[in-house]
Amino acid sequence: MSEERVARDAVTVVIPSNPRYLRAVRSLVDEVTHEMGFAAKARGEIIHATDEALTNVIRHSYGGRADKKIVVTLRETTDRLEVIIRDFGTKTHPDRIRPRKLHDVKPGGLGTYFIKRSMDVVRYDTSPRRGTILKMVKYL
Repeated sequence: MSEERVARDAVTVVIPSNPRYLRAVRSLVDEVTHEMGFAAKARGEIIHATDEALTNVIRHSYGGRADKKIVVTLRETTDRLEVIIRDFGTKTHPDRIRPRKLHDVKPGGLGTYFIKRSMDVVRYDTSPRRGTILKMVKYL
């Protein structure tokens, strides 16, 4: 592994699947991306992608239940930030995770579009026995 890709720091938080905790995660992501030196636009994109991903977990993996566990890890390296979101809810095959058509005007359904547009790498891992691991990467 090259020296510039060695992890510098990581923080992991466990939150309930209650939307009221999303603001705390957004604040954490904002602080970490600011300290890493991301430009304001990139910081906003990372925050938005993380918020959309967590909202999708609450809505789809947990069916709106507010009492389930979500694990969020922010892993810094010298050239990128990795946002890893782990849930223990209903699995969805990665091929079925896609946004609705943009011309289909209606509320909702664009979270995955914004996630993929905002982040450099987006990978869903459904190999755990329960739940899904989403890994999103944004390069500096």
